[in-house]
Amino acid sequence: MAVVINGRTYELVTVVAKQLGVSWLVLYRASKAGKIPYIRIGGRRLVDLAEAQRFVATQYRRKTAEAMKRVWAKRKRKKKKT
Repeated sequence: MAVVINGRTYELVTVVAKQLGVSWLVLYRASKAGKIPYIRIGGRRLVDLAEAQRFVATQYRRKTAEAMKRVWAKRKRKKKKT
């Protein structure tokens, strides 16, 4: 159910999440925080497809990688202690 408004393509959060390989909750929270533009039609939230792709590529993946680095560093410190 893609909708084009002012040259921007909006799509359901769940559909975009599947396309980008992330949880729908990630996109929902990002749109709620104002990081991704969205519109509401009825009870459905539609996010800007291009902005969602940009968000996942620049912010979400980077944050996930940084979090994993912290986890692995913590595990290395634990192994050194034992």
